[in-house]
Amino acid sequence: MESMKKSESEVSLDSAVSVKTENINATDGESKVKLVFGLLKKLVGVKDISAMRLSLPASLLEPESNLEFWNYMDRPDYFISIPDGQTPLERMLRVVRWWFAKDTKWKDQRLRKPYNSVLGERFCCWWDVPFDAAVAAGGQGAGEGTSTSASQQQSASAPVQPPSTTTPLPSAAPAGAAAAASALKVTCVTEQISHHPPVSAYYYECKEKGIVGRGVDHIAARFTGTNIKVGPGSQNQGIYITLQTHANEEYNIQHPWASVTGWLSGSPYVIVGERAVITCPRSGLKCVLEYKDEPTFGKPRFAIEGKVFTYDYAADAALSEKERKEREKISKIPDAAVVARLTGQWNGQIHVTEKTAAAAAAAQRLLFDMGESEPAVKQTLPLADQHPMESRRIWEKVTAALLAKDSNTATDEKRVIEDRQRKEAAELEAAGRSFDSFFFEFKGPRDAKPGPPVNMDVGKPYLK
Repeated sequence: MESMKKSESEVSLDSAVSVKTENINATDGESKVKLVFGLLKKLVGVKDISAMRLSLPASLLEPESNLEFWNYMDRPDYFISIPDGQTPLERMLRVVRWWFAKDTKWKDQRLRKPYNSVLGERFCCWWDVPFDAAVAAGGQGAGEGTSTSASQQQSASAPVQPPSTTTPLPSAAPAGAAAAASALKVTCVTEQISHHPPVSAYYYECKEKGIVGRGVDHIAARFTGTNIKVGPGSQNQGIYITLQTHANEEYNIQHPWASVTGWLSGSPYVIVGERAVITCPRSGLKCVLEYKDEPTFGKPRFAIEGKVFTYDYAADAALSEKERKEREKISKIPDAAVVARLTGQWNGQIHVTEKTAAAAAAAQRLLFDMGESEPAVKQTLPLADQHPMESRRIWEKVTAALLAKDSNTATDEKRVIEDRQRKEAAELEAAGRSFDSFFFEFKGPRDAKPGPPVNMDVGKPYLK
């Protein structure tokens, strides 16, 4: 585009990679739509968009960092209820419910592009989760209020919500009246552990409930000419959930691919494709969630179909990747192994039907309703008390300028941060040193294959 100004500077973004960053500037009066379409032209034919270093104008960005935005804990109340399931199937279904709830932030279908986190950046927060009898019993629950922008999410209390109409799962009763009256704390630590490729690690924990969630975020992305496809990169081995109160029963959730489509109509939206697979070697249960293909013409359906079934971990490990993917197709899963079926829309309602001894009496019930779900508000320390490398401190001036609708100042402040990042990365390379994470360590290389089918010790971060 003639109205775009470009400048290139060769920079080093980690100890082993030297790449070029292209700064994209918006000319005064240029529309966002025109700018975005010009940017999309640059992406055609690129094998992995995440390998490109594009510095966008601040006016196109959401006023918060990647580390804060890409957070799976939209519903921490669902997270802490997972150990309450009395049977392996109940706990698996609670994991499934939490998995779908993580996309609550996307239910409005508004696309967002947060800031690219810099190397060593960290975001720390927590949620105080009040006891909710409906959630503890496996029902929909009330949520914890609507998430707000980075400058606004300092603290909040849960608003009063209408009672749930979801049929609950059986669960253990809370340990006394004190447990019902007190709030439980869920903590979150995330850190940018690589800038090129962009990789971050995260760790969620509720000590009172003995549950940990962790993993590595690394995405691969490509533009096909009509949509942008985003999926797990080589260092993303999925989400790991460990239930310490159930003999370290552990779940691994493999991510599906998602697409941003609708560019040609001027109304882009998110669709999800392929499959998410949840495995639990200890219980011998696997869940396959198949996201249905969308029609070429007409409105998207956002449909899913899922099955929870018994499987043999050792036999599964002996299969080739091709054989395993074939057997994980919904139509290939034998009915005799199925213990529960799921249907619905990933951004709407999800229903489950369990296979019981009295199969004729089995009833479909609501597991999750996106329409009734709201993202829980993140709580943080006051800005002045945060570490200089915390996200809100690093991006404070950019965020303030964006909220004041001063895009020129926001872009200038963003460039200051990016230039400092490049200088520090170059100094690391010149000294022959690699970045050392402040919070995390790994057992084996982060890009090691996690299996077959899932090696629970590779690919997940451990706190130092």
